[in-house]
Amino acid sequence: MPDRLTLPAIPAAIATVATLWPTNLGVAVQWGIVVVAGATILALVADLGWGDVKLVASLGIIAGGSTTITHAATIICLAGGAHVLVHMVVDGDKRAHIPFGPALLTGFAPSVLVLT
Repeated sequence: MPDRLTLPAIPAAIATVATLWPTNLGVAVQWGIVVVAGATILALVADLGWGDVKLVASLGIIAGGSTTITHAATIICLAGGAHVLVHMVVDGDKRAHIPFGPALLTGFAPSVLVLT
């Protein structure tokens, strides 16, 4: 994911949480930090791209600001796992680079509908 999309999404996510769930802003930022820490580990030891790490920051902030984080996290994980399986079957290469940005966004979009 290019920086021109992922970097502005982080302050936009903070502004969204501040507008929709102002009392949860601190928790949302904490979730963003925790999710980025986990994604950074995956970027260092696995093949997660740094653009995906920056995307996860904004998604973690928005999901952390809501009161139903479980729904968002579950849907994101399921979409990510399905994306990996489809990619591995189509390519037939278990060591192929897997772009997680589309899976993250695909999983997050329905979760926003659940949250609102």
